Amino acid sequence: MNQAVKAPSAVLDELGVSAPSEIIIEGIAEYCGATIVYEPLDGCEARILGSGDRAIITVNANSPRPRQRFSAGHELGHWMRDRGKLAFSCTDNNLVRDWGDDNPERRANRYAADLLLPRRLFEAAARGLPPTFESVRRLAVMFETSLTATAIRLAELGDAPAMIVCNDIQGRRWFYRASLVPLWPLSKPGPNSEAARLLAGGFTRSGGPTTVDADEWIDHAGASKYTLIEDSTRTGSLVLSLLWWKDEQQILDLDDDAEAAAETPLSGHPSFGPRRGRR
Repeated sequence: MNQAVKAPSAVLDELGVSAPSEIIIEGIAEYCGATIVYEPLDGCEARILGSGDRAIITVNANSPRPRQRFSAGHELGHWMRDRGKLAFSCTDNNLVRDWGDDNPERRANRYAADLLLPRRLFEAAARGLPPTFESVRRLAVMFETSLTATAIRLAELGDAPAMIVCNDIQGRRWFYRASLVPLWPLSKPGPNSEAARLLAGGFTRSGGPTTVDADEWIDHAGASKYTLIEDSTRTGSLVLSLLWWKDEQQILDLDDDAEAAAETPLSGHPSFGPRRGRR
């Protein structure tokens, strides 16, 4: 059977995976025609060499176990989606920064997230948890996954309307949001945001979830009328920020705007409403 065309969910179903502890990346890789080995690596977190129907994935033996698992899942994503374009050698930069533009590294990251944090298991585990980094760390231990991948999954699949935004000193690198959040983040966080403070200083974490004015983050003309909850943390030169709406009035008002716009021809984008432009 040609495993190259199978989505992660199909592979997990075929293997009968029913709990996070059963997501054994070495066994999954073998099932897909790839053998994982662990060796000290310089300059990259993992690499893959493939020929025909077999591949060897080498993972940095000196990395923490969650990073090893995600690196292996990332390389397996290359094997399953980019076969014929091998070899790949992937760095820490690929695993953290390459979640934005559509490219082989982003696709491999998404494959690893879908494999190691499958929707049906993750939604059950995340039920009732707020989108904070305390929740992320709890889930990351359960699934033995990286902070970045787990935070993205919580923003996308958690109970609350949320988004995650990644910034460096130049501004936004990428963002993901729940399907119920019809909003865009600014190209840079506002000066009164926790993320801006982290980017400007040497701190690695904020003081925890904080209520901030929505116009510190959201690119919408009416954002100043609302607040949201921000929880930010630093990872290397990047700052990851989980944003969520405890009071969902801004999103409800946008729904009202969308209904009104749909009744008015040429009234602009019905989902996002008026945007302010970039800071």
